Amino acid sequence: MSSDPTRDVLRSTSMPTRPLVDDVAPSGSPLETQLLELFFDRVPMGVAVFDTDMRLQRCNKTWTAFYEHYLGVPAEYTAPGRHLNDLIPGNEEAVRLLVDTALSGRVIRQAAHRIAIPGTETYWDVVFAPLFGDGRVVGVVDIVTDATDRVLSFQRLEARIATFSRVASGMSVDQPLSTTLSQVVDAVRSTSEAVACSIVCWEEDWRRPATAYADDVLGAGFADALEDVWRIRGMRPVDLAEYDGTVTRGFRDAALADPTLAPMHPFLVEDVPWKDMALFPLVASGVVVGEVSVYLTAGHDLDEDDRAYLSALADQAAVAVRNSALYRAAEQTAALEERHRLARELHDSVSQALFSMTLHARTAQRHLEAAGLGADHPVAVEIDQLHALTQSALAEMRALIFELRPGALEAEGLVAALTKHAAAVAAREQLDVEVRGPDRDLGLDPVVEEHLYRIALEAVHNTVKHAAADRVEIRLEHRDDGLELRVSDDGVGFDPRPERPGHLGLRTMRERADAIGATFGIHSAPGGGSTVTVLAPHPR
Repeated sequence: MSSDPTRDVLRSTSMPTRPLVDDVAPSGSPLETQLLELFFDRVPMGVAVFDTDMRLQRCNKTWTAFYEHYLGVPAEYTAPGRHLNDLIPGNEEAVRLLVDTALSGRVIRQAAHRIAIPGTETYWDVVFAPLFGDGRVVGVVDIVTDATDRVLSFQRLEARIATFSRVASGMSVDQPLSTTLSQVVDAVRSTSEAVACSIVCWEEDWRRPATAYADDVLGAGFADALEDVWRIRGMRPVDLAEYDGTVTRGFRDAALADPTLAPMHPFLVEDVPWKDMALFPLVASGVVVGEVSVYLTAGHDLDEDDRAYLSALADQAAVAVRNSALYRAAEQTAALEERHRLARELHDSVSQALFSMTLHARTAQRHLEAAGLGADHPVAVEIDQLHALTQSALAEMRALIFELRPGALEAEGLVAALTKHAAAVAAREQLDVEVRGPDRDLGLDPVVEEHLYRIALEAVHNTVKHAAADRVEIRLEHRDDGLELRVSDDGVGFDPRPERPGHLGLRTMRERADAIGATFGIHSAPGGGSTVTVLAPHPR
């Protein structure tokens, strides 16, 4: 707002918000005339008088001020003689009932009457009344108050309530987190004066990388750029005190000068429609799990209602982030329990049956030998094959049970489980497999430990199947930035760059690493062996 009190007015009435004193010249007119003139000139409503052809005869300052505000026209725009349809072009149908009713000698009133002025939509509380002379209608008086702010505020309130209901409903029906947060991003722009919005969220334990969602207005790839920013800066706990709710003026220019925000720079071109930004934290149980960025035009501020609404919307987003983490943990727990149940049932039923079959086959072999039937007898040959098949199936079943529930991993930890598996592979495949790692407990979350274990197994399996290697080394090592798992072989190697449709091993390892917030890499070249590296962040 301007510091000039004559411009600091309420749009709905054109009345100044600060005391404004006008001089009034003494008048010798009758009291009734003075009262009429004061009412006409000073009343906080727009008043205009038209003749029966609806040409303007006279209007007050408030009526003129409405045109100045919405159309940006000078006071001369409302000069006497102009037709109503020329003053508000394109609204003939909108005012026809009002005009016809007044010209018929009746008063008509309507709240929130819609008038579409070029470039904007306005609403008015209106009264159209006839003026009489010699018993007939000689003109029309139009009395208006600007209801635009009231109507738009009510519409915005309805939209905000609908947004909260939609977000809350989405969380109650197990809606994907990406859908919920995308709804929040869209809602900020559609239900506030923000140009655009983005959300970055993370988990409380910081094991997984940050995830971002961004308004399309910000440009394709903006969300990826935000994720890169958090990778560059490093995932770290964020203090709630870092968010004070104020608008950062000139954020776009400041961001261009900040090298840690380099991934965002291509999106901060000169003609972007926003220049300022406000941050709102996503807080779950007192812990910051993300932030909402609201992008604003230069100089625009947020009022208390906007801040309260955006904070509440951020709280809803925080609940969605927390629910997603809890749901994923429940899924992992359920999957683990199901694997344990299957392992028990396979051990108690199928593996016992296979073991019994091997005993019966061996007993049948002894009976054939006692009956004097040689090993080349057809029945003896078939029983030999049956015995071999059941032993093989029993070995496979035991391996499957161990995969479902590796007892050594639960009882002795990751290094011991990998050592036992390495010994089994070495004996079966005639391959030198060495495991190196700390003797002490690694202090890993069971879920992280199992994912690392299965990544290592998949890497060794790929070596056995594809690499024609003589030696494999599995190494676990503590580093400053986490626990590193490295599986290396001296095999034929391959080119890891192209996608390999139908080969799920590499993708599965990468997905397991992502699930625990670890970085995943493959170094290989034809003839140069292969190395799989996984760096899991330290538990917090």
